[in-house]
Amino acid sequence: MTRRRTALSATAIAATCLLAACAADGASAGGSTADEATGTTVRVADVSSANHLTLGRSSGIVDEALDEALDEAGFEARWLGPYTVPTVAYDALLTGQADVTTTDASQLLTWAAEERDVVAFALETTPGDDQGVVVGAGVPVTGVEDLRGLTVAVGPTPGGAGDYVLAKALAAVGLTSDDVQRVYLSEADATAEFVAGTVDAWATTDQHFATAQSIPGAVVVARGDHVGSHDATVHVVSRTFAHEHPDVVRALYDGLVTQAVEARQRPSAVTDLYARAGAPGDAVAIIGTFDVPQIEPLDDAGVERLRSFADDLVELGFLAVEPHMAHVAVDATATSRT
Repeated sequence: MTRRRTALSATAIAATCLLAACAADGASAGGSTADEATGTTVRVADVSSANHLTLGRSSGIVDEALDEALDEAGFEARWLGPYTVPTVAYDALLTGQADVTTTDASQLLTWAAEERDVVAFALETTPGDDQGVVVGAGVPVTGVEDLRGLTVAVGPTPGGAGDYVLAKALAAVGLTSDDVQRVYLSEADATAEFVAGTVDAWATTDQHFATAQSIPGAVVVARGDHVGSHDATVHVVSRTFAHEHPDVVRALYDGLVTQAVEARQRPSAVTDLYARAGAPGDAVAIIGTFDVPQIEPLDDAGVERLRSFADDLVELGFLAVEPHMAHVAVDATATSRT
């Protein structure tokens, strides 16, 4: 291992720890306000990963757009978190202590299969250039087909984004997930083990995909947009909240759309967020090459994208059956702003 790789590895691990520590502190502080919500407050359970909702809280770009949209509907946002462990944010939503949060589409479909009363009101999509499979330095792999028998970190949960993009990549060359040794690790542990070389490859997304690529000698062997990934981030509310406050859901959606437009016009807002959080400079530079996510409604086209994703999950064995899409989403654009 070279001195440069050692230094970069330490920086990557430190950045991961810094992000976790900051998020944990925020979660502790924010969680105490959950019971103070009033009838005019939207309680936002903020996860620590970057998306158009969290970008707004951290950068000030969407705060104005979201606040203005909510103000017109007679509401205001109260931020809870950010939560470095997403399941804590999800629990806040599922137990009625929060009204809004953000998750991966795979989690939404899992909730639908469990008949949870949660619906998506906005899709946050990219072409898939921000996800893929990266092989560590010195591992004799030139393509996905060479992963057979090797160890691949895939994130903390079966069927998550890393597991999915790996399965899609393997399927494209006639292999299955059983042809590799999947290792389920938190992103912090996956970073450390990939850097140390104790796993051969890492299937991941977003800042972690950039971090993996930034390690000297690492090679990208598959990318989401090359293997037909239908994965997406979703912004969700409880079904009760969507039913009782459709105008507020529309306001939330419109605020996110404004944020996406402004971030596309000034993509440095995205990279600045990662840099302020302590991400390594090499990883931030790679993040800057990713396409800025778009916000799309859960109209017919949006539901069809979710259906394609659900079909993938069923075919790949991550879901037993496709959930009924009427229980998954609400079209925020079908409601007029009051």
